[in-house]
This record gives sequence, structure tokens and C-alpha cells, in this order.
Amino acid sequence: MSKSVAAIRFEPEEKDWINSFAQMNGLSFSAQVRAWALECLEDELDARDLKLAVEASEADPTDTGIGINEFAEKYGVD
Repeated sequence: MSKSVAAIRFEPEEKDWINSFAQMNGLSFSAQVRAWALECLEDELDARDLKLAVEASEADPTDTGIGINEFAEKYGVD
């Protein structure tokens, strides 16, 4: 998969701070910023999914979901 280039502007002090942290993790500046951006995106999507699930659950208070035993049986979990 080819990657594209994007420019993000940082103040010099911010760039130094991020670069120092990246070096502590054995990453390049770019790899560190990319990892943070993707982690943040995943977290935001998870939070959105949770919000939608809670809203759906609150919309139908009679839906109690399934218990752990039913879940285990349904999905083959031991």
C-alpha cells in the first residue's frame, strides 16, 4: 500500500517535544504522530459506537440484551 504525504504545522517547541517522545519510543516523528492520529480516530469511533448503542438501548427499555451464558452459547465462547 502506498502512503500519501500530509503536512501538519507545529510550533518548534511542540515539534521538539513530540520528537523527543518519539525517540523514547524508538519511532520517527512521523510514525509517532501517525500512531497517535490513528489511535485517536479509533477512540473517537468507539465512543461514537457506544453513544449510539446507549441511545438505542434507552429507546427500548424492554430490551435487556442477553446474559453471559446466552452470549457464550450463541458465539461459542467457553
